[in-house]
Amino acid sequence: MSKKLGIVTIGQSPRTDVVPEMTPFLGDGVEIVERGALDGLTLNEVEECHPEHGMAHLVSRMRDGTEVVVAKEKLLPRIERAIEDLDSQRVSAILLLCLGDFPRFRSSCLLVEAQRIVDRCVDGLVGETDHLGILIPIPEQEAWVRNTFSRMTPQITVADASPYADRDRLSRAGAMLSEANCDLILMYCMGFNRRAAGDIRRVTGKPVVLSSSLVARTLGELLE
Repeated sequence: MSKKLGIVTIGQSPRTDVVPEMTPFLGDGVEIVERGALDGLTLNEVEECHPEHGMAHLVSRMRDGTEVVVAKEKLLPRIERAIEDLDSQRVSAILLLCLGDFPRFRSSCLLVEAQRIVDRCVDGLVGETDHLGILIPIPEQEAWVRNTFSRMTPQITVADASPYADRDRLSRAGAMLSEANCDLILMYCMGFNRRAAGDIRRVTGKPVVLSSSLVARTLGELLE
């Protein structure tokens, strides 16, 4: 019997930049149903979701590829409605396609939060003496990311490059991580793709954890 996976993005669906790269890891016969927290909104309406002082910054994209920065706190009700909608579709599991520290949402099926998978995997890979490099999409996330991973190792280098911008910024971020001589590099945004991961591997010569690939492989085990 085929299985159905619901995916919630904090941007607009469908995520044609990410989901097709994840699909091969999910196994045969998995039907994907996508919902976006920003579905149905214009770019001007999305501006109302922009972070105010003290709010958590999240990065995603509109359906046409336009990058948007939104406040986690303002999106919570819309994410909850998207999960409820997918629940009504009788999906086998729901993936929250964002690396953000979210509250526990209620769902009648298995709800998979991408951040929990990635954080726990890195925790198992990194020791106190290891130097961890982290690539994030915007500098506003650096304090939160350092707080998250500093309990794993005190040696952290953070670089930023949006997955939705030009590759020059990615190259500069890769050069920064290469100069820092990190032991492991984490691409900490679900928007980074395998091409970007390949670029970082070539520049640094170091092992790279691509969050979207890691999450997809885990889901493949769950949906088998």
